[in-house]
Amino acid sequence: MIWIAYSMRFDSGRGTLLLNLGTEIVGTVITVAVVDWFFERRRLQERARQLAWTTQQAIEHAVWVWQGGPRELETDELLGILDAVNPDDPIPEFTQNLLLNLGTRSKQVLHNDAASIRGLHGLREAFEHLVRLNAVREGGAVIPPRKLADILEDGVLGLADLLGLPMEKYPASLIRFRDPAAESQEQRHFGVRTETRDRPGRAPGGPF
Repeated sequence: MIWIAYSMRFDSGRGTLLLNLGTEIVGTVITVAVVDWFFERRRLQERARQLAWTTQQAIEHAVWVWQGGPRELETDELLGILDAVNPDDPIPEFTQNLLLNLGTRSKQVLHNDAASIRGLHGLREAFEHLVRLNAVREGGAVIPPRKLADILEDGVLGLADLLGLPMEKYPASLIRFRDPAAESQEQRHFGVRTETRDRPGRAPGGPF
């Protein structure tokens, strides 16, 4: 319309009308595009925050199964527990699977939700730390407990920074119920010990 009005060289009222109409249409299109961009950006940021929260909760569960501590862990307690991991803490196969799944899910998020990840600065780096958990038993050798704790700590710090959660380490000596023994991990993960669940005539979830 603007081009037609220009070609008519504004010799008539029709040319002026077309010019005004074209200007209004272009302005409306630009406004709609800008508003749509802001809404899409907000949607991606909300999706990114949801992914961050879900991953943070998955880390809390995996660390609770592995190390014990309070069932509901605050970030500072979580960091304190990870700091207290010993080189000889056992990592049973089901705990390895929890950590492996966490790494696999992080890799899938980076691949499938790339647009959402870009919506929150620093989220990609946090997930890239956790992707390293994919190698928890690569080549048949399990990653040493301290290295696993360091990987988890890097991921927790990255997510906590994005979500505005506490990033100070709670003194490990003050954390109650920390118990990384294999039997305790089994009880936390399954609810009952394997030998109890498999014992004939004993209902699942029954007393030890």
